[in-house]
Amino acid sequence: MARKVFISVLGTGFYGVCKYVKGKFVSTETRFVQQATLEYLDVKSRWTSQDENGNALDSILILLTEGAKDTNWSNENSKRKNGKTGQEEAYIGLQQIIHDMNLPCRVETRIIPDGKNEDEMWRIFDTVYEVLEPGDELYFDLTHSFRYLPMLVLVLGNYAKFLKGVKVKHISYGNYEARDTNTNEAPLMDILPLSMLQDWTFAAADLIQNGNIRKFKELREANALTPFMRLKGKKNSERISLEGQLDGYINSLEQFLMDMRLCLGPNIIDGSTINRVNDKYEFGIEMFKNVVAPIPPIINKIQESLHGFETTDTMHPESLLNGYEAAKWCYDHQLYQQAVTILDENITTNFCQLLGTDEHVYKQRTATNAFLRHREYREKDWEEDSLAGIRKKVQDASSYSDVKVFIDLISWDAEWIHNQCRNKYNHASMIKENEGMLTSADIEKLGKIITKILERIR
Repeated sequence: MARKVFISVLGTGFYGVCKYVKGKFVSTETRFVQQATLEYLDVKSRWTSQDENGNALDSILILLTEGAKDTNWSNENSKRKNGKTGQEEAYIGLQQIIHDMNLPCRVETRIIPDGKNEDEMWRIFDTVYEVLEPGDELYFDLTHSFRYLPMLVLVLGNYAKFLKGVKVKHISYGNYEARDTNTNEAPLMDILPLSMLQDWTFAAADLIQNGNIRKFKELREANALTPFMRLKGKKNSERISLEGQLDGYINSLEQFLMDMRLCLGPNIIDGSTINRVNDKYEFGIEMFKNVVAPIPPIINKIQESLHGFETTDTMHPESLLNGYEAAKWCYDHQLYQQAVTILDENITTNFCQLLGTDEHVYKQRTATNAFLRHREYREKDWEEDSLAGIRKKVQDASSYSDVKVFIDLISWDAEWIHNQCRNKYNHASMIKENEGMLTSADIEKLGKIITKILERIR
């Protein structure tokens, strides 16, 4: 079981007494938001992790300066002068209050500098990071995090997620200044969605830039929409419905990415997968706008990255443009082998349709590809008995104007793509007849050819 760690900064201010509220939760009347937050998290009942010797693993970490240690942590006099009234008041330090809560976890403190310069800022960062263990669940209270510390905590959370696999489970802020003066109740604000929004943004960026959907799926599997739904006070049924829409969209995106990686030409050309992506997007985006407002712009950005692909229908069941777009997409995401394979095969399919050969029959495809690369009909390429029935048809088609135009525009590039780039890639540059090893110049040339072809057919 993961260790739970509560982290809070304790300042030097003279804190007023109030109750903190969140939904139906109402805290004990207290000066310290830390007490209220620990009550809200139900630490006493839920934080029970122990090691093999029965020692508590879960931890409360209070960060404090030397000044805060004397005024608000230990405060041995149990009294303190109120700067506003000039009167001395009973004032029990947070150390005693947490002790009296009788919580089943360790309580630790770390002295931190005032954070007056960059060196002190990094010392605070290192102090917190060194306390964390791999896999920890983090619960942050930012109420008294002075100056830049709230930003430091958000950055630290992402840093530790990456390096130590921690999970940020809670971030809150006790807004004492916004308290109701009649009830003396102050809101305990949930700001975890701000951190989660960063996660969604990073995951979407990874998907768009690298074609990697893993982080996006992990967020969904970790119920990372919940903080947003909770913030809006949405019902469980609404959450389930919205998560179902997100599942459908993510699953369709995953299949789209798999089509690219596996070079599934039929799926790419018939548009079946991109159609599903678009359908799930159109159906779900309005729901997101009404419930989780920050998410739609992220999904829109993902959808924009697919703008070149065409949807198909019963009147237009195929789109060769999608094949060329797929080659471009793979190239842009550094899937170079997939890019050259899809490009080569899509060009062949394109020429098959012009010649009237069957693009799904291997012998006809290879003969058609040879016709294009050699820029002429060669009888030896069509000597197979299985090709006898279409020889005359192909000979006649070789004089068609659209066939000649296609050969003039594509054949030299097609020859290089097939004989040089693709063969070098598929044979790991091991075949001497392939005229040397694949180079970065070859990859650059491939990208230019893809762009050139798309500019011609769009």
